[in-house]
Amino acid sequence: MISSLSLSFCACDLDQLPQDQMTPENSLKNETELKLYINGLLPMLSGASNVDNGASVAAGRMMEKTDDVIWPTLPDYMTGKRSSTQSAGSWDWDNLRKINIFLKYSVNCPDETIREKYNAMAYYLRAQFYYDKLKTFGGVPWYDTVLEDNSPELYKPRDSRETIANKILEDLDKAIKNGVETKSLNEITKWTALALKSRFCLFEGTFRKYHNIEGAEDFLKECVSASEALMTSGKYTIDKGEGTDVAYRDLFAQPVTNNASDVEVITAYAYSISLGVKHNTNYSIINASGNQIGLSKAFMDSYLMNDGSRFTDRPGYETMIFGEEFENRDPRMFQTVRCPGYARIGKTHDVNRLYEAMQISATGYMPIKYIQSGDYDKQTSNENDIILYRYAEVLLNYAEAVFERDGAISDDDLNLSLNLVRCRVNTKMPKLTNSFVSEHGLDMRTEIRRERTIELYNEGFRLDDLKRWKTAETEMPQDILGVKWKGTEYETTWSKCPHPRNDDGILVLETGRKWAEKNYLFPLPKDQLQLNPNLKQNPGWE
Repeated sequence: MISSLSLSFCACDLDQLPQDQMTPENSLKNETELKLYINGLLPMLSGASNVDNGASVAAGRMMEKTDDVIWPTLPDYMTGKRSSTQSAGSWDWDNLRKINIFLKYSVNCPDETIREKYNAMAYYLRAQFYYDKLKTFGGVPWYDTVLEDNSPELYKPRDSRETIANKILEDLDKAIKNGVETKSLNEITKWTALALKSRFCLFEGTFRKYHNIEGAEDFLKECVSASEALMTSGKYTIDKGEGTDVAYRDLFAQPVTNNASDVEVITAYAYSISLGVKHNTNYSIINASGNQIGLSKAFMDSYLMNDGSRFTDRPGYETMIFGEEFENRDPRMFQTVRCPGYARIGKTHDVNRLYEAMQISATGYMPIKYIQSGDYDKQTSNENDIILYRYAEVLLNYAEAVFERDGAISDDDLNLSLNLVRCRVNTKMPKLTNSFVSEHGLDMRTEIRRERTIELYNEGFRLDDLKRWKTAETEMPQDILGVKWKGTEYETTWSKCPHPRNDDGILVLETGRKWAEKNYLFPLPKDQLQLNPNLKQNPGWE
């Protein structure tokens, strides 16, 4: 299990253990020692730059600040205030060194089959490490050996984006080739590596396509191939849970077991109150002293009607009051945001009060995704697993990669992928087909992206998607609006509301936002440029 096994390993400082037993040169000789070392690295699955904060990062990935997950205080890349002296991402390389140490000394194990099994996990972790660096900074130095304090390679220049991307692919292919084929929610398997390859290749393929960098088609093909391997494996399917009205909600809240679905989820970060590994989601979202996050009106408007037509085609949609806008919408909307008729898990009565939501959520659209029952409302008391990879993402990756590779997608491919995701609510949502798109004046690319945005809301994908599509300059500058309170039963008591609103009675949180071209790659830390003059700053941050 990711959390418990790694916790037991990390509780002890490697330097405090008997050196004749735990130094890499004299260990990693058998499966027990290989497994112990790898378990100590598993918190890296969360994307943490340090293994000690894996649990917090896993939970934090669902609190990304973007144009649809709105915080009272916006990040500087959304307001145009980021300076070249700030680092937008981690330049910490400690995890890479731990991975490379393992790969160097795993040869101490004479059993090649066992050795390759755990090497596959290390290759996966190195690929993930560099994927994060590539998304953030572009080309960075590639290191696949263990460096010492005086190693000249510490002062090498950045390797090209092409080099880093190809090295990531090489590591992923090694992880897939020798990865464990048995499904395991909280460990690195062959299926985890395939899911990362699907994700990475879609990112890299579309980033190259829309940023005019050569090689886009090759990565899109690799995405399709990796996705197909998972789709034909028979290992996973869409979890329909206890029915269309709760299946999407329950996938994240896990109200019965607190464990992620082994039907749909490929890999998850495990939490357990009994083991002291817990997160703070309920308190952060629904407590007035929490983070006060909300969904933007623009995101709410993007949900389709339950007949597949666009809500934004309805007359007067811009100024509908809270309540009216929820009528006849995509059922996932009701399982993502607090809306009329909402009841907490374990309750049957309506506890929705717009005024209360206004006091807690920055926009009035309070998210309920991940929220467990009231038993978990105390600070840091949640133990539902945080999903890292799930089958629905792979299906959406496949649909988008096919379309971006070919410029079109057949109904057969849609039925193999995107429409399986919709089938979770298929009693109310029609399939997406080419004829439906044509008859309703839609655009297939827009609809594929819409489906991804809705299905993967608040799972840590949005900023990456805007960057790879190169649409941040159009999405980020939009005014951040919230609910329309005017015309509701709370209009007469609104004098106590702390948020500004316009003449139509719609909350206005931010106007005049900016997105600079340079934000597609974030700045390298200034101190690192001083330590290594061979590193060059990203364009626009000089």
